[in-house]
Amino acid sequence: MVVSTSIWSRNTPDAVQTRPGSWRTLRITLVTLQLFVGVGGISGGLEMIRHPLNPFGVTPELIAGTPFDTYTWPGVLLLVLVGVAPCLLAIGLIARRPGTLLLSGLFGIGLMAWIGVQWALLQDRLWLQPVMFCMGTVIAALAVHAVRHGER
Repeated sequence: MVVSTSIWSRNTPDAVQTRPGSWRTLRITLVTLQLFVGVGGISGGLEMIRHPLNPFGVTPELIAGTPFDTYTWPGVLLLVLVGVAPCLLAIGLIARRPGTLLLSGLFGIGLMAWIGVQWALLQDRLWLQPVMFCMGTVIAALAVHAVRHGER
């Protein structure tokens, strides 16, 4: 076993094995971020489905110019893609299901794309959009880091 005094990790199996708690911390961070995004997506999606003309006090004018005239379908998409999906990924990470890290990275990229589409289609900018874009970036970066270091 090689013990390094450097703060920079090496891409060798020995260097990864010297820090057994680091993968646990990374896994907990990923699970936490995905659950945070997922719970928000579920609650937002359900609100949009329940109140398709006025969710959270927002009028359909916000989505003027998009393919949608109410918030029903955006709510369904939010519920499934940004709500349920990351919660399932978090469960997969907890259960150590193979491929979950890769899917988590793809989810992070997908979340950034979701926000990019919102920026392209919506005229108003919401404070939550950059926050979610950053969450997607961090989720993708952590997952890629773990995959590159041989975690599964």
